Amino acid sequence: MKPTNELHALHGKGLIRLLAILMVALNLRGAITCVGPLLKDIQAHFGLNGTAAGLLTSLPLFAFGFLSPYAAPLARRLGMEQAVFLAMLLLLAGMGVRYMDGTAWLYLGTALIGCGIAFNNVLLPGLLRRDFPAQLALVTALFTMVMVTCGGLGSGIAIPLADMGDWRLSLLSWVIPAVVALALWLPQLKGHSEPSRATPHSSLWNRALAWQVSLFMACQATAFYVMIAWFPSMMRDLIGISAARSGVILFIYQIFVLASVMVTPVLIHRMKDQRIIAVVLSGLILAGYLGLYFDPGHALPWMIVMGSGSGGALVLSITLFSLRVETAGQSVALSGMAQAVGYSVAAVTPILIGYIHDQTHQWTAALLLMICLALVQLVVGLLAGRPLKIRAI
Repeated sequence: MKPTNELHALHGKGLIRLLAILMVALNLRGAITCVGPLLKDIQAHFGLNGTAAGLLTSLPLFAFGFLSPYAAPLARRLGMEQAVFLAMLLLLAGMGVRYMDGTAWLYLGTALIGCGIAFNNVLLPGLLRRDFPAQLALVTALFTMVMVTCGGLGSGIAIPLADMGDWRLSLLSWVIPAVVALALWLPQLKGHSEPSRATPHSSLWNRALAWQVSLFMACQATAFYVMIAWFPSMMRDLIGISAARSGVILFIYQIFVLASVMVTPVLIHRMKDQRIIAVVLSGLILAGYLGLYFDPGHALPWMIVMGSGSGGALVLSITLFSLRVETAGQSVALSGMAQAVGYSVAAVTPILIGYIHDQTHQWTAALLLMICLALVQLVVGLLAGRPLKIRAI
């Protein structure tokens, strides 16, 4: 990126810029995570089977996987600030379209939401790196905390908001923070900055270490989004828990995801070798899924265990993008590859889960699939955690 005057995150223009970025970050997950607790109502209203419902929850993840590489070209054409603004407009448009009655509008709106979030997933960390290089650890921690917290709120308040009106009102409620974020971002449009041109990085796709990092990203993202999409339906069928109760459990789960996000960076940077932490975090996710398989009646403690691994695994995935390469250009390339692979797998799996449930009318096979993916995560985490680097060519 072109150099700019460095800002201080806690003073003057820097604080204003940081608050605007965090307000946009507040909108990166809630409009997606609110769907899971409402999924049974949405299925009943539109007559969706499990496969179609899985596609609905996966559309934003497909957008994450397919559109992330295009964020930088968009920013080069429009400028970083203008690209963020356009992404927020897409998000708002998607929430408006999703409110309209009709299956086509539901899917179109969800796709637009995914497009807006996909671009800002890439653009906002880039802005943080550019504007706060001396305080990157602090602002990145704040950014991640806001994103994870609001993802948890999306699950936790979905049913209470629906009880105040209906499920449509619950979905539409996320327009409010989006409008506030858009208003706070308007003054930032005075800036017009461009990232540096991307460098070729096709060679990463035939590097074993790059695939290990990408598969670790894929497994941890899949473990998280399958729970967000299917946990309420799973618990209702297995032990008769209401959607409201499941929403509360998901909220508590994401509180522990947040706690893990806060603790893990300290551990990562104290270790030259990340194999131990990768195995421990993957083991916690595996234990959570094993617990749900053998003892679903105690879902809350098992979800706490899983959340304690999920947040840290997310942080470790993002950190590996920098730890396993030699140059900044490689880091951007590895991030693009890992997000494309990771979110594509995380998008397909909930659809597959829905299809498996439609065919078997039970959750046994679906949970066994997730246990197998957690085992894969443990193995690739052991490999990706080695203190190696992908050599620059």
